[in-house]
Amino acid sequence: MELGWRTAVLLVTGIPAILAALMIFANARETLASRFFLAVVFAWVWHTVPYIIGFSGAYQAYPWLTFFPFNTELWIGPLWLLTVRALTSEELEPRWWLWLVPGIVQTLYYTACFLLIGPEWGMGKGAAAMKFAFNDAVHVRYFLPVETVVGLALTAYAAWDSWRRIARYRAWIGEEHSNAERVDLIWLQQAGGAILALAIMWFAVDSVATIIGGLSYPTNFYFYTVSGVVVLWLSFQFLARSDRRFPKPHAASRIGSEAETLEEAAPRADPRFSLETLEAKVREGQWHFDQDLTLGELARRLGTNSSTLSAALNAQEEVNFTSFINGLRVDAVCSRLSQSNEAPNLLDLALDCGFGSKATFNRAFKRHTGLSPREWMQQNVPQQTT
Repeated sequence: MELGWRTAVLLVTGIPAILAALMIFANARETLASRFFLAVVFAWVWHTVPYIIGFSGAYQAYPWLTFFPFNTELWIGPLWLLTVRALTSEELEPRWWLWLVPGIVQTLYYTACFLLIGPEWGMGKGAAAMKFAFNDAVHVRYFLPVETVVGLALTAYAAWDSWRRIARYRAWIGEEHSNAERVDLIWLQQAGGAILALAIMWFAVDSVATIIGGLSYPTNFYFYTVSGVVVLWLSFQFLARSDRRFPKPHAASRIGSEAETLEEAAPRADPRFSLETLEAKVREGQWHFDQDLTLGELARRLGTNSSTLSAALNAQEEVNFTSFINGLRVDAVCSRLSQSNEAPNLLDLALDCGFGSKATFNRAFKRHTGLSPREWMQQNVPQQTT
């Protein structure tokens, strides 16, 4: 056996992905989602092991490895679906574990075939001959087609469902969170699209294999390489955001219901908040400096609920929660710029006033003042330079 370049390529994509997933699992604030994601990465890397050891010659040297439970096609789609649901929902559906049943059946089938067919597997050739005979007579004819169809269906559905859920989540978070870009799941939505593309590629590869009677290891290698690159990219995207907790729509609803309960025992807040009153209260509490401020959290602090606060803000022309909070942040930046005697670091100032990124700060500043930060400084603080 020897370490060929194809084996090396698969290892280069697989090992870093596993390490990144382990780091996510150890450090992520989204504990449940990180567990599911680690399982996704492990399932994919485990599925590539036959190619890794095949290209290095292990299958030729040890043919009794046939039917070792490396196949995980029926695990990957459901685990990905559960990862996305854990990130975008406060809690999973009561019977979420049913998604894992196909993978469990698949693993049990391969384990039984490996252990029970040719029990003298340690003897080598005799076990291999029995496994090959079972493969040709039963496995390829009956189990493999079902496995392929179910695997494709699960993966395609998981990709479509995740893309749809994340689209809804992004629309919700744009209205709910004052720094939506910090918890924007566009990278996860892109991954859903990539997984759907991989499912289509998988279908094409299997269709060609059926027509011509199978594909060689080197031909399949390219599919697994592309898939490995997607998994590696996704691992690093998740790792870069592992320090964040993503708000959940159900959590916002729960905050509202709790506020309603509190209001039954206390004087009910006037639902007709004026914009001036809201601005005064937020400035007094300096709540707009909180980078993770959400509509639900602000409603709780004001003693009302999300729907009442949202209605009050939307009653003002071109005002919603995000524009309201970012406008107060821009005012704070302008005030500090006017009072500063030294050339400021705009990014540090923006972050200190509650913005989550330079891009969001620049967009909000231009929308609120009609000028870029530097243009505003040139007109209003001409003695300062940056």
